[in-house]
Amino acid sequence: MSRLADYFVIVGYDSDKEKTASNVGGQPTCGKIVQRFPEKDWPDTPFIDGIEWFCQPLGWSLSYEKQEPKFFVSVLTDIDANKHYCACLSFHETVAITQTRSVDDEDETIGSSRLLGATPSSTDGITSTSTPAAITHHSVMYAPKCLVLISRLDCAETFKNCLGTIYTVYIENLAYGLETLIGNILGCIQVPPAGGPQVRFSIGAGDKQSLQPPQSSSLPTTGSGVHFLFKQLGIKNVLILLCAVMTENKILFLSKCYWHLTDSCRALVALMYPFRYTHVYIPILPAPLTEVLSTPTPFIMGIHSSLQTEITDLLDVIVVDLDGGLVTIPESLTPPVPILPSPLWEQTQDMLSMILFPNLAQADLAFPTLERPSAMAKTDAQIDKELRAIFMRLFAQLLQGYRSCLTIIRIHPKPVITFHKAGFLGARDLIESEFLFRVLDSMFFTTFVNERGPPWRSSDAWDELYSSMNELLKTESQNRNLILTHIQELGRVLYENEGTIAHINYAQKVLRPPDGAFQRIHQPAFPRISSEKVELIIQEGIRKNGVPQRFHVTRNQHRIIPMGPRLPEALDVRPNVQNSARRLEVLRICVSYIFENRITDARKLLPAVMRTLMHRDARLILCREFFGYVHGNKAVLDHQQFELVVRFMNKALQKSSGIDEYTVAAALLPMSTIFCRKLSTGVVQFAYTEIQDHAIWKNLQFWESTFFQDVQGQIKALYLLHRRQNEHQKEANCVLDEVPLEEPTALEITAEQLRKSPSIEEEKKAELAKSEESTLYSQAIHFANRMVSLLIPLDVNVDAASKPKPAFRLEENQSVSNSIMGSHSLSEHSDEGFEENNALEIGVTVGKTISRFIDCVCTEGGVTSEHIRNLHDMVPGVVHMHIESLEPVYLEAKRHPHVQKPKIQTPCLLPGEDLVTDHLRCFLMPDGREDETQCLIPAEGALFLTNYRVIFKGSPCDPLFCEQVIVRTFPIASLLKEKKISVLYLAHLDQTLTEGLQLRSSSFQLIKVAFDPEVTPEQIESFRKILSKARHPFDEFEYFAFQSYGTMLQGVAPLKTKEKYSTLKGFAKKTLLRGAKKAGFKQKQQTKRKLVSDYEYGSADAQETQSIDDELEDGDEFETQNNAMPRLLTTKDVERMRERSYVQDWKRLGFDAESQRGFRISNVNTSYATCRSYPAIIVAPVQCSDAAIMHLGRCFKGQRIPLPTWRHANGALLIRGGQPNSKSVIGMLKNTTGSTTNAHHDVTHYPEQDKYFLALINTMPKLTPLALNQYSGMNLSMSSLIGHGCSEDRQPLTPELSRKHKNNLDISDGNKSCQGGKTGTMKGNSKNSSAHHFRKMRLYALGEKSQAKSNMNVDFCADFIPVDYPDIRQSRPAFKKLIRACMPSHNTNETDGQSFAKMVEQSDWLQQISSLMQLSGAVVDLIDLQESSVMLSLEDGSDVTAQLSSIAQLCLDPYYRSLDGFRVLVEKEWLAFGHRFAHRSNLKPSHANTNIAFAPTFLQFLDVVHQLQRQFPMAFEFNDFYLRFLAYHSVSCRFRTFLFDCELERSDSGIAAMEDKRGSLNAKHMFGVGGMATNGSDDECSVYPLDIRSQRAPAPLNRIGHSIFDYIERQHNKTPIFYNFLYSGDKSMTLRPQNNVAALDLWCYYTNEELAQGAPYDLEVTTVDDEIDLSETKGKRMVITAGYDNMEKCNPNAYVCLLSEVKQAETERGHLPQKWLQVWNSLEVPQLEPVARNASLGNIFVQTHQHKRSTLEIIMKGRLAGYQDKYFHPHRFEKHPYTTPTNCNHCTKLLWGPVGYRCMDCGNSYHEKCTEHSMKNCTKYKAIDGAVGPPNVNMSQGDTASIASSAATTARTSSHHFYNQFSSNVAENRTHEGHLYKRGALLKGWKQRWFVLDSIKHQLRYYDTSEDTAPKGIIELAEVQSVTVAQPAQIGAKGVDEKGFFDLKTSKRIYNFYAINANLAQEWIEKLQACLQ
Repeated sequence: MSRLADYFVIVGYDSDKEKTASNVGGQPTCGKIVQRFPEKDWPDTPFIDGIEWFCQPLGWSLSYEKQEPKFFVSVLTDIDANKHYCACLSFHETVAITQTRSVDDEDETIGSSRLLGATPSSTDGITSTSTPAAITHHSVMYAPKCLVLISRLDCAETFKNCLGTIYTVYIENLAYGLETLIGNILGCIQVPPAGGPQVRFSIGAGDKQSLQPPQSSSLPTTGSGVHFLFKQLGIKNVLILLCAVMTENKILFLSKCYWHLTDSCRALVALMYPFRYTHVYIPILPAPLTEVLSTPTPFIMGIHSSLQTEITDLLDVIVVDLDGGLVTIPESLTPPVPILPSPLWEQTQDMLSMILFPNLAQADLAFPTLERPSAMAKTDAQIDKELRAIFMRLFAQLLQGYRSCLTIIRIHPKPVITFHKAGFLGARDLIESEFLFRVLDSMFFTTFVNERGPPWRSSDAWDELYSSMNELLKTESQNRNLILTHIQELGRVLYENEGTIAHINYAQKVLRPPDGAFQRIHQPAFPRISSEKVELIIQEGIRKNGVPQRFHVTRNQHRIIPMGPRLPEALDVRPNVQNSARRLEVLRICVSYIFENRITDARKLLPAVMRTLMHRDARLILCREFFGYVHGNKAVLDHQQFELVVRFMNKALQKSSGIDEYTVAAALLPMSTIFCRKLSTGVVQFAYTEIQDHAIWKNLQFWESTFFQDVQGQIKALYLLHRRQNEHQKEANCVLDEVPLEEPTALEITAEQLRKSPSIEEEKKAELAKSEESTLYSQAIHFANRMVSLLIPLDVNVDAASKPKPAFRLEENQSVSNSIMGSHSLSEHSDEGFEENNALEIGVTVGKTISRFIDCVCTEGGVTSEHIRNLHDMVPGVVHMHIESLEPVYLEAKRHPHVQKPKIQTPCLLPGEDLVTDHLRCFLMPDGREDETQCLIPAEGALFLTNYRVIFKGSPCDPLFCEQVIVRTFPIASLLKEKKISVLYLAHLDQTLTEGLQLRSSSFQLIKVAFDPEVTPEQIESFRKILSKARHPFDEFEYFAFQSYGTMLQGVAPLKTKEKYSTLKGFAKKTLLRGAKKAGFKQKQQTKRKLVSDYEYGSADAQETQSIDDELEDGDEFETQNNAMPRLLTTKDVERMRERSYVQDWKRLGFDAESQRGFRISNVNTSYATCRSYPAIIVAPVQCSDAAIMHLGRCFKGQRIPLPTWRHANGALLIRGGQPNSKSVIGMLKNTTGSTTNAHHDVTHYPEQDKYFLALINTMPKLTPLALNQYSGMNLSMSSLIGHGCSEDRQPLTPELSRKHKNNLDISDGNKSCQGGKTGTMKGNSKNSSAHHFRKMRLYALGEKSQAKSNMNVDFCADFIPVDYPDIRQSRPAFKKLIRACMPSHNTNETDGQSFAKMVEQSDWLQQISSLMQLSGAVVDLIDLQESSVMLSLEDGSDVTAQLSSIAQLCLDPYYRSLDGFRVLVEKEWLAFGHRFAHRSNLKPSHANTNIAFAPTFLQFLDVVHQLQRQFPMAFEFNDFYLRFLAYHSVSCRFRTFLFDCELERSDSGIAAMEDKRGSLNAKHMFGVGGMATNGSDDECSVYPLDIRSQRAPAPLNRIGHSIFDYIERQHNKTPIFYNFLYSGDKSMTLRPQNNVAALDLWCYYTNEELAQGAPYDLEVTTVDDEIDLSETKGKRMVITAGYDNMEKCNPNAYVCLLSEVKQAETERGHLPQKWLQVWNSLEVPQLEPVARNASLGNIFVQTHQHKRSTLEIIMKGRLAGYQDKYFHPHRFEKHPYTTPTNCNHCTKLLWGPVGYRCMDCGNSYHEKCTEHSMKNCTKYKAIDGAVGPPNVNMSQGDTASIASSAATTARTSSHHFYNQFSSNVAENRTHEGHLYKRGALLKGWKQRWFVLDSIKHQLRYYDTSEDTAPKGIIELAEVQSVTVAQPAQIGAKGVDEKGFFDLKTSKRIYNFYAINANLAQEWIEKLQACLQ
């Protein structure tokens, strides 16, 4: 029973405070307590001060008129969080103002009163109708007075009745004593507690009242407040408001009505049920206290709407305007208000709509169901309860299973319960719900757990709902109509709880004043109450009520709270789509394999398990499986088991950043101290040292929740032990419910203990409490140790100590033994300050963390302060001991690999190949190659370095392929680039390795490795140094070719390379010598033999044609060879030289004197004095003596005289040589400057050069006219080719290629002189083309585009054709890009346009191959079809010349397509004629410190051969493997063949002499008819042993080595590996391949690889492996993988299979097997009947169409390119009478009489009709003035269709070449012109130039002067990006206008210009921009 009210207070206006008020405007802001009853405080309820503030929330103020009485309830909260309800009845009474001041003061007071009076009248919700003018007596004012009841009960209606009765008695002056009424309220009326009966009473004024207490104390009462809130705000606003309150936001209600404020605040708090609002709660906040709104804590408050303007600066308060129905959430609110989880948010809205708008579902129906009207419509209160029911259901659903996550940590003396938030969120899969996350962290939830957590207490409606919610939802899911029914049932329960029905049934009688009574004028003031009377009545009432009344109170009895739905246990797995049962079964099997020590089987399942562990349930399964294998406190595993277990633990912990994963980390926590491995005697490493890197261990909340879970387990075990002991002592008739069938939960044990608690003795309770406290204490010790283990890193000591003294550490590490004693030697030295400090700092930090943890959990768990102190004292010692114990573990763990690594597989080595370093364990990393073998990589193995190769050998990391062997290898000599790489991620290990190496090889291989952590940086650095040294040895004899096999060279010193510029004197001498040579001075004759003439390095051509590095190389060689001692040659030596293969080939071709074809084989170069890079024996015309040839060397670059190398059956020659030199340096310089305006520079030729060419031409066949009508059957006439072939540039495939061709392929290399014919016309008359004759030349010279006019007499009948060709400056970058495309180091992104095909196209490789094929095709056509000879004089005659010459001979001569012939071709064209293999492959020892790039000249030749072979598969005796074998070994240095630059070097090293002496290892010499060696000497046998794989002791240096062709020949005799079975042996076929890029394919040599054995080109290695494989796989099914296996061996063609069957059949019959070649040659080819075919001429020539056209294009374009840059002037024709027979320069017909026209400038003669078709560009060869005779033209010898070459300075390929042929007049196309200063690109000097802007050709040209016709340069406007004003610069002139500068930006560079003044500059800018637009 409790009092209805605690205090009755009368509060009045304080006039004294008004007089002393000093506020703004003097406004009185406070009332005063006039009287209070009782005057003494109740002992259980002290009086609340400050009540007067809440009686007038808008402040105390006087008024001019009386207001109606008002009633409202304020809520005050005391210090103990108990709510006190202040019911306030406010009315006005008259106040007389006493005149104590002057009239003026009085007026002021009245004035101020008037103002003050207006405020309440307008803001209290009542509109004032009177005005100040109506007041007649200004001295009468009305002051507020309040009657207040203060109570702990929320009985607003009763309070209103009581106060209304008192007010009525006062206002009506009824005969009831006010003291009696007040005393009865305070002392006589007792209210029963919740669940009690209805109370009926009277306060003594003839009234009848009733009061019904609620049935449940925990259920809030709301009346109809909730319904009102929804009506005012709407569904969504209320939901958002609820979410805001639940997530502890600040809420402020605004209304003009106090009652609305109180009701709304109460309704919002009621919606939170079962949660209690525990923050600041002030439904009506007084105006003077509005600053409280800025408090940082959450609150719910209400203020009057009139105060809204005073609270504008609230940035984090949600403002709710109840009157306007508006909820305002500030934008700056952080974090924003989260909403309910998704399904609940929508469901709640639907249910609320169902209650508030019941007809909404049927509103749109045409025929809604007619419901019978219910007997009684729902009241607002009933709807209110149904709305509340929805929210009760909401929280019951949201908190489903919460009781499963309650953690009991104490039972006695009182239960202490915590909540496992992580477990709850994880089990409910609500980890993403921010709303629930914040609710669980709120203070409400803590209160909720404390109040509703105990399992033994009284339950209420929500507990019942919670326990039955799941069943309700199940039934509702089957029948949706039940939802409304269930809501209404629950609403009825809530409605009945408030007892409204019983309350209504009783007729109450309450006094009420008559209407308008408050306006009585002469109403006396409220009387003063006698406190004595009131006190007496109160005491009397207390005495009467002291007798306990027997009320029947329906008390909620204590009971066990039902558990409700259980959440799955921490390690229970829920079914999930992502983890099928099969996946989880694989996980279980893998774990079982680990503990059964079946490591190989476990590793096979490893990738699948790692993928499965991505899902949470799989991680929980893993923990459970581990638990199953744990027995005892320690599980010692071997190294492999330990490594796998740790990997699984790390994988499981990787995803444990979210709090739902606490369960996984908590489950693995005990196992971290159980699983261990023994490192050495006494040193054990536990799993915790390997899993410390996860962030979860640093999370204190995780440790707390895990600690409490463990404590709960211990407490449960403690009471279960007591129970078992009790059960033994019990009798047989024990109570059934105390013996449950299954083990009780912690909550059930707690409930049982709480139920028994009243009957347990205090001593027993104390004992139990002590046991619980001890359990907590011991667990705290245990967890402190666990935290130490996981927070202190393993390397805490060593990290600090190793940094200052790494060297010392390393020595110690190497010296210690595998014992603890060994490791102590380290710690003895680690007591220095900084080392200890680091470990000490970590220890202190960890200690503080643990102490914080101890404080937190022990305080909450009630551990005694003494124990807490002991724990704090213990922690530093534990930390220190652990740090010490970690040191030996760290050292031993470093020494022990983490896992037993796979065994290193030793690679197969060649004879003589030895390992030069220890292997380095590593992982082969995947690169960017897109092939099928990527599943085999990454692979784990080792990197080996031998004296020949870099080898990786290992096995794939993928367990499904781990039995395969992976080999990647390349020769050291082919290494292009070696690069260190770092941060390599291994996905299968989930590990990042820091050290790696990337090696790229010119044999198209890339090895990218990541080194194992056991490999030290020192080992890697040592490997790199040895590799670098092996790549660039001291001299050539250190290469593998000379280390492995061959005879010793007796008495021959190896070539010694001098240190470059070893002394200053040497440097000065070399510099002077070079300078003198370039200036033309001759060196003083020396006594030593000179190998090179003095003129060789005197020309500037070397500078222009070769790169700078090549020039320096030449210089070094020059000195080396000049200082070499001469070797005397005997006659026998010369005879041996004449037996060389290329000499025999020349004899075959008829170049010897015996053939009498005008040639002889000369010995002039046997001492290599004529030319150092030519063969010893050469072919020379009979007419030229040896002396003349020796003198001829000075005319050509590198002394490389044009020599015949091949002869066609028709007599046409193929001649090759270097470019011709200019006679003098000065003349050469004149030609290159090009600054003069003269049209022609005279270049004096060498007379001996002319004689030599004449002698050559005389050996060629005579001219025969070639009529064009022979080709009438063809679609394309010759004349159309002549006419258009030059103007139609050959378009590349893409614009990008076009750009690159323009930029790269046409680069001038300086001025050279050559031979050519006289000028003629270019265009023929297409109508009469059949009648014309195409006159051919006897000799076509293909040379540089930049060479000058011929210095050869026109009578020679020779023509010079400048051509475009890919030189090494273009092939180098193309090769580099091709390597990157075929061997990318990382995955390329196709979206960026970097696909494989795109990168190959961008490399220009195939375009260059196409260009070579086109040029060589032109050579073939000229020789074969036109019967003209061709001379190749490109560059120095050793690179492109060798390519074109070889390809042409291969197409023309079928002999070279055989195995023997191809060898002869390579030995002749590449080896004898001095292709610089060592330079191009970067093998020279002097290249070690230079950046000379690899040049793929020979590789391009082999690629062209491959393309030919693909287009003509029956034409070649050798196959593609032969070409790939050559390509690989051309850079491998396994054979001596490609190691030197020229024959001279081979001779000086003794190799050539040894070869000559030994003779060729030809089949003719080596093998007899039976194939046995017939004449092999001992010497030969020792050089080339028959069993190449026999191991012999490694011989010393200077062995002769192998020739690759001898090796191929021997292998060919053994096996058909190099043979093409489709070879037809046609001796007459000339090959004319397609050369456009579309017809070419990318050679498989660039992309294919075989990981099973490495590169297949070291046959001994692959054969060994084959034998092993065949023996193992015999009879088994073979699986062949492309990219892994050798397809040619694993899947051989039919010929190989049949030959092997023949061999097997012979063996089975006991016959000696024949060699495969004998079997093959003995086969008879069936005779094929010839098919009769009438072939038209067009069909016969069908193959030649394209080549004839491309040939003519080359000739025509070449003729144009040589001279047209200079001359843009048209002819100036005049009529001329011809007195002698003269031929027309266009149509070649006769001119006679006055019918012709002659050009005044160049003298060309034409018919009148031919002038229109004549060449438009005049060459300006002036005729002699007054000459009437014919021009000096000999038409009988000239080529009428040719155009003369002229002395142009530069060759360009821009489009203006072809514009000029057809433009009528260049001068007409000048849009704008004038002088500008231009800044140079290189020297940055400013020079004045004449600029012409041409809008027709879209060019900006510039000249030296305005009179010049040849421009200095051209800027294509198509490439211009912008024209902008520029900053001023110094140009070396006076009076510079700073605004005259402007820049022209193109895609290639920025041009800087300066005009004379700003106006000119602006004009140029405008003109240029106009052209651009």
